Amino acid sequence: MNSIVAEKRYIANKLGVPYESLSQSYLRAETAVGTQSVVDFTLQTNKVLAPVISERLLDLNDEFVITHFTVGIKNVLDATNETQQLKANVETYDSVNFGTNYTRFEQIPIACIYNGDLSFTIDRKEFVPNFPVRAFYRVPDSLDVDTGHDATIPSESGSTSAYRRLAETETSLYGFYPSEPTKIDGRQTIDLSINLGANVNMTPPTGTNYVVFEARGYLITNAND
Repeated sequence: MNSIVAEKRYIANKLGVPYESLSQSYLRAETAVGTQSVVDFTLQTNKVLAPVISERLLDLNDEFVITHFTVGIKNVLDATNETQQLKANVETYDSVNFGTNYTRFEQIPIACIYNGDLSFTIDRKEFVPNFPVRAFYRVPDSLDVDTGHDATIPSESGSTSAYRRLAETETSLYGFYPSEPTKIDGRQTIDLSINLGANVNMTPPTGTNYVVFEARGYLITNAND
């Protein structure tokens, strides 16, 4: 049996959701970070005044069943530029893209995200209490840009001598962690945050750093009509 069919049948039976109403989808919330001890995410459209174009938030009348989730980081030179937001890769580790002006052995401050813990509360009930963000940390194999072998792409600076690494991604769920199927909706009180334990300055030398939460699963549209 197809694994998606099996999963949908399990969810339909466990949560009492019509099988035909389940559509594969995702949610994505992004938070710009500076100096702070807690990173909060907002998953619902009606609570965000100016969403980032690459976000995918939950509408008021929608329900969503979470099956996998992850936390990543990204950097954009101009946070107001929608094209840059759409082009920015979500990284699973603290790469040089988050601190090109740091010395070789200096720690990049946004690495603290992966030493924090994720808390997810739904209608004041803990869904995920103090989950280690390190569970999402992945350092992939990547092409060595110093040798000039294989494919490389120019950096955003346009320099002919500066290149970004091309990182290998093994599966479509790379960096994701499985979850007990959990249903949320656009009308609930949803509190989602990463606790760092102390204030950390995550402002990069250039641009803006974002922390990205993404959930994979199944969307149930217009469930509360």
